[in-house]
Amino acid sequence: MAEPIKIRPVNRGKRPHFFDDPAIDQLFAIVMAMSAELSVLWDRVDTTERLLDQKGTLSRADIEAFRPDEKVHTERTERRNAYIDRIFRIIREERDSLVAHDKMTEYRELMDDLSKN
Repeated sequence: MAEPIKIRPVNRGKRPHFFDDPAIDQLFAIVMAMSAELSVLWDRVDTTERLLDQKGTLSRADIEAFRPDEKVHTERTERRNAYIDRIFRIIREERDSLVAHDKMTEYRELMDDLSKN
């Protein structure tokens, strides 16, 4: 069997900064890395459960050789999307409240302008 190809990641340039405090960017990067690892772990547990259901026993080789079919791939994609949605919900809600607040401010300004006429 051929050796798997190993590709080393290449870092190019500085990390992007999204927040004023670099510590928040670092914390965000840590949370995202941990979230990715947890998602991979969920896939591995899913593989283990599926193999146990199919065969009743399993080996590490069985887990490594498992290749999800289209149905399993779709289920995992849906689970992953829901997981990402939960992770980013607080950011999305904050953004949505800011948009709603901005629209309310615009509305009040419009009403003030109209009431002057």
